[in-house]
Amino acid sequence: MHPIKTGVAVFLAAFLSVPAVRAQDPAAAKEASPESRPFGPLEKSLLVPGWGQFSVGRPVEGVLFLGSTVLCLIGALADNHLGNENYALYKAAANPADATRFRALTERYDRRRNQFLLAGAAVWALNLLDIALLVKGGDRSRRAWTIHIGQDFHEAFVVGAGCRF
Repeated sequence: MHPIKTGVAVFLAAFLSVPAVRAQDPAAAKEASPESRPFGPLEKSLLVPGWGQFSVGRPVEGVLFLGSTVLCLIGALADNHLGNENYALYKAAANPADATRFRALTERYDRRRNQFLLAGAAVWALNLLDIALLVKGGDRSRRAWTIHIGQDFHEAFVVGAGCRF
């Protein structure tokens, strides 16, 4: 089976196997705290990037996190496939010039695959950080991000950053 089709099938199977959480009384669902629900926003974002943002009413962020992760995975799978094809051509090369060219292409696609995987992991980490800050801090307007630029007592240039929760 093609690797992209396999990945999509595994994702759909995992996503559909998670039971839906529905309350009988809508008022009771609104009063339930994130800790009392089986799947809170943080757990949802841990399973599927962006799902937690959707559940707390931030659909634009949810689409951005989910879309970025999916694009990174598609890029990694596509470059992995191209790298494997070029590796097979490298092993079957008849002359050194072709072998060198196919080996260089294999390394190029493998490097790009690894960059896509690293980017996907970074998006996932940012997704978890975002939803953790939302769950812990409530509204984003209460958080304050600051950047400090100045000089220390040795007159060296100093840059600092901070976040208040």
